[in-house]
Amino acid sequence: MAEKTILVVDDNIVNHHILCKILKESGYRVLEAMNGQEAFDLISDSENQVSIILLDLVMPVLDGFGLLKKMRETGLISTIPVIVLTGNDEQETEIRCLEEGASDFLKKPYNAQLVRHKVASILRLWDNAMLISKLEIDELTGVYNKECFYRKSEEKLAADPEQAYMMLYLNIEDFKMINAHYGAQLGDQLLKYLGGILKKKWGETGICGRIGADNFGVLLKADKLVSQEEVGKFYENVMEESPVKGVNIKCGVYYVTDPSQTVAVMCDYAKIAEESVKHHYGLFYGIYDESMSQNAMRDHQLANYMEEALREKQFLVYLQPKHSTETGAVAGAEALVRWIHPELGFISPGEFIPLFEKNGFIVKLDAFVWEEVCRVLHQWQEEGIELVPVSVNASRADFLLSDLPEYMDELIDQYDIDPRFLHVEVTESAYTDNPEQIISMVSTLRDMGFKIEMDDFGSGYSSLNMLSELPIDILKLDMRFMQSGKNEQLKGSKRNILSFIVSLSKWLQLPTVAEGVETKSEVEDLKSMGVNLIQGYVYAKPMPIADFKEYMQNHRAEKKEVMPDIPEMLFSELGTDPEGKPLILVVEDIESNRRLMKKILFADYRIETAENGAIAYEYIKEHCQEISCVLLDLLMPVMDGFQVLELLHHDAKLSEIPVIITTETGSNGELRALNLGAHSFVAKPYNPDVLKHHVRKAVEERSFLRMKQEYMKRASTLFEKAYRDELTGFLNRYGLKEALKQLPEDMTHAVIALDIDRLKHVNDSYGHPVGDEVIAAIAHVIRRNTRGGDILSRIGGDEFVIVLQGMSDPERTIQKIRQICELIENIDVKNDELQPSCSAGVSFMEHIDEYEEVYQQADQALYQAKSAGRGTCTLWKK
Repeated sequence: MAEKTILVVDDNIVNHHILCKILKESGYRVLEAMNGQEAFDLISDSENQVSIILLDLVMPVLDGFGLLKKMRETGLISTIPVIVLTGNDEQETEIRCLEEGASDFLKKPYNAQLVRHKVASILRLWDNAMLISKLEIDELTGVYNKECFYRKSEEKLAADPEQAYMMLYLNIEDFKMINAHYGAQLGDQLLKYLGGILKKKWGETGICGRIGADNFGVLLKADKLVSQEEVGKFYENVMEESPVKGVNIKCGVYYVTDPSQTVAVMCDYAKIAEESVKHHYGLFYGIYDESMSQNAMRDHQLANYMEEALREKQFLVYLQPKHSTETGAVAGAEALVRWIHPELGFISPGEFIPLFEKNGFIVKLDAFVWEEVCRVLHQWQEEGIELVPVSVNASRADFLLSDLPEYMDELIDQYDIDPRFLHVEVTESAYTDNPEQIISMVSTLRDMGFKIEMDDFGSGYSSLNMLSELPIDILKLDMRFMQSGKNEQLKGSKRNILSFIVSLSKWLQLPTVAEGVETKSEVEDLKSMGVNLIQGYVYAKPMPIADFKEYMQNHRAEKKEVMPDIPEMLFSELGTDPEGKPLILVVEDIESNRRLMKKILFADYRIETAENGAIAYEYIKEHCQEISCVLLDLLMPVMDGFQVLELLHHDAKLSEIPVIITTETGSNGELRALNLGAHSFVAKPYNPDVLKHHVRKAVEERSFLRMKQEYMKRASTLFEKAYRDELTGFLNRYGLKEALKQLPEDMTHAVIALDIDRLKHVNDSYGHPVGDEVIAAIAHVIRRNTRGGDILSRIGGDEFVIVLQGMSDPERTIQKIRQICELIENIDVKNDELQPSCSAGVSFMEHIDEYEEVYQQADQALYQAKSAGRGTCTLWKK
């Protein structure tokens, strides 16, 4: 409560004093204002961080309605909840306040318990809302993330189709070089700074989002652009405070000509324009026009040839094998199309596939690939060859065909094959364009027996949303974001991301396929994570069907290889029926009241009714996971509302269900019911708008609670994967970073850089499994000889960082680390060549923000120790 600040706005001295006294005694920090203008000035100052406003309506200078209006116009109403203070029982007043954005009401004279309950309830609801809203915001920059930017931009375009808009695409030139030169931390500060500039300039008039690592998108109403010189001066001014000097920001502008285009396409056009001014001094923006499409003539040429190419069988189906990580055998394949033209020669799929997706010819080409795959599977079946599943891509245009399931059904009937051997790959981009159509079509195909693969999972921000709605059998991981230059190992943040995705697939019981794998080290990493299948050049390139047949038979497993039979997952949200409506239980003994509430709420909710508390309680126990809210009358025969509340109050699971009590105005039972755990109160006779408002609030809070519980459950499940080293159980680099934040600031801590001597020799001579045994044994010694509050981390193959909490005595620290090194040298091993030893360097940290500098000191001491001989510990000295 001490963190929450409440602003009381009331010119009545007595009422003002009473409210402030109640709130201060409850532990809140209280700010005071005597009129709406004073209040607006206070909440406009970000340093005050007001959590909630208690607002009287009748005041001088600026009344309550005036303040609500100003808050709505400035957007503050969406960030600070308002409880209106009123002695007026007129429903018109309440409705007007709700329309202006008020969250709830407090009637005068004030009851202390009721005030505390209302304030706590609203704060809890808004805290939950803020937690969920974080899912839409890019945490680093403060603007929308890619998925949310796309969605909100599409909504804005659809809502105002007559308005002309332009899409901006902003890119930090040579950002990778900035990261390499200044470090990722300063690079992040630069991104955060740029996000703040965009929000300040266009946050209220446009939509801003981070749509890539160093790329931002902005949707604005179309306007004439200022000159390049003026843009240059603007950049010069705003970048004066930039954490990195000399940064060039390039911008691409696309004037939206077709609002029905996807936002992704608009961003692509703006990106093309941005690329036209890259590395051009004095040019800060480029405007998209058709002449920028460098391949326009080539596209026209290919479009002229495509029909003829299909008739003359210039398109060929190639197959790329998928290998099992368990047996190494071929366990599947992906069908890929190749175009070999008699005059133009080999034409890259990267050239003609995007063109065919744009002009619609992809539908014919996909149909050709599907039929060719079915023909091949049938032929293998006739020859007695054991089949493996073959995945084929379904383009976004395919899902516009209403008869796609019928066509697929005819194919498998014609060629007499089991549909489970034909996997349908659905891409993220296809889903983003037309989600409802995709979900319906994919569900039908899956019911027919086809297996559904989500292709390129992880390549975009909407994949998680796609995963939650589509019926998926297999996740296909996009490995492109893992590969950078000649990097041969998956490590650091990228490896953690991949590990998180694989953990998520296991949690959902979905097999995984990693495509684009190029090195053996990647294969080993993917195996250790639990990926099921691997596809890529590390095994084989796509090959003609005849070659694949021979390859497959040469890579058969000794035992039959079958894709895991994963049960269908249900992705319906708790508390909803199959149509998606939340379930409301109305408990009321008067039939006319039950009918009235059902009539008011029926359009938005699924309604069940009970005529007394006994029936209601039995129903609640049986359907507690489904119910989103209970409307409970207090006065009923058999079992009244108070008895029901008492029973719910003493059951932890049932007490989470929000209960709205209903009784006549002025009933003395309202406060008693609230003390028993009731959520809120609605007076009879029911006003439809007020009833809907309270129900909607209760349902939202129930939904937020469920989402929060699910979020925390998943977060705790995946924490170990994201922050711990699998081999030793120690923290990794990211876990170390988080653990350092928890260290006490008022004491000195010893930082030890410890390195295993000659581990490379062990790995090279005896293999990595033996080296891993040595690492695990050393970690065991370290763990047994340190305290529970000490931080233990493995930050590299043979590198450890130990932070001894509260250890400030150099002599004791050196003694402790030497003791650990001696114990490591005495580990019992069968081969003297494997006898481990460690070297260590020690330094001391007084403040957490000194860690990087202190670690470098410990690292320098470590190298001094290594120079002195194996098994040595050295204290850093200036």
